[in-house]
Amino acid sequence: MLTDDILLSIMERVDITTCVRTSVLSNRWKHLPWLLRELNIDVKRFLSVPSPNPIEVKQMDEAMASLTKAITSFLATSRSEATIKRLQLRLYLVNDYSDAIGPIVSQAIDTGSVEGLDLAIVDEKEPDDCRDEEMLQQARTVDSFFSTYPSVLHCLTKLSLYNVLFAEWDLHHILFDCCKQLQHLSLFNCDAGGFSAWEIQAPDSKLSVLELSFCCLGELKIWIKPEGKQLCTAFNKLRKLSLHGIFVEYDLLWTIVLLEAATSIEIFDIEIWEHPCILDTEGRRQTFGERTNPSWKVAEFKSCKEWPLKEFQITGFSPMEQQITLIRAIMQRASNLQTIILKDYQTCDYCEEIGALPRCERLPPERVFPKGKGEQDTAVEQLIRDMPDCNIQIIFGN
Repeated sequence: MLTDDILLSIMERVDITTCVRTSVLSNRWKHLPWLLRELNIDVKRFLSVPSPNPIEVKQMDEAMASLTKAITSFLATSRSEATIKRLQLRLYLVNDYSDAIGPIVSQAIDTGSVEGLDLAIVDEKEPDDCRDEEMLQQARTVDSFFSTYPSVLHCLTKLSLYNVLFAEWDLHHILFDCCKQLQHLSLFNCDAGGFSAWEIQAPDSKLSVLELSFCCLGELKIWIKPEGKQLCTAFNKLRKLSLHGIFVEYDLLWTIVLLEAATSIEIFDIEIWEHPCILDTEGRRQTFGERTNPSWKVAEFKSCKEWPLKEFQITGFSPMEQQITLIRAIMQRASNLQTIILKDYQTCDYCEEIGALPRCERLPPERVFPKGKGEQDTAVEQLIRDMPDCNIQIIFGN
């Protein structure tokens, strides 16, 4: 009895295999999956259940064979009555499947059947298991795919890449000269080779989200000076900024440079890092250099611009001077700030494996997340001192 638009709205909320199964329910449902305006085709949905661990090349190959059949079914036929507004495609580029997937997706883009593409080229290797040769080969595979099927680049709105070494690949040209519609870029365990720096010069880019996880792209963010004019162009469209893995003893006021440069940020999220499972060995110091703790003063940040910031979150909060100083500085400058969320450290399996003592037993109180109402009230008093009219909601989470 429901109309097509309601049924399609329901179907867009389940995975693609479930959608296809609904087509056999009745003649009434038979045509519906091919009218979807949003498609999410994830290669992991085509792995055997339960999924093997680790996932081997054979399983990837089988999953890609099934995915290829699915995408052929959805894109190879004319969709003049139902243009796909957004195609989310997550795949492995193993064996020759790029030559099977590429022409189908390119044709759908060229004929206007697909308007926006959200592409993730995934790899199952963990960062510690990736060798430079393998990451370089992944880069060549991705580059070959884009070079052979340039229509894919023109339609990209989001791109996620895993385990790619950009040493021989002009990443900047591909992402910012060719991908005119790119809004979201996510890089996992990617680098430019030899700890080279990666500079973004793209004043006309539509990029609004940049995610870097386990990436070695030179010394990023922490070593900036207290002047943000050169950052404004790159950051002026950001709505959310997340900075994770900041060493616990670092001064934090440097992050204000980014808030002043990124004048549209509404959500600011930082994660403090301190884990006994990762030792500060001589080998790490030779590779990454000595830790330096630049020290800023609140008075160095004199911007008169009004920040649109509405939510500020710290994971790994403790009432240390660095954190209290930063939070108070933001509270005093962000007139639109509504909520501050303070969370404890995330559980670390490696710390548990080596039998590290709980934080509350090995650190002084000022380095530990406040437990119980009394400790939390004390932390709030530190934050709102000299701010009697403060209406910001301060939430303590897990």
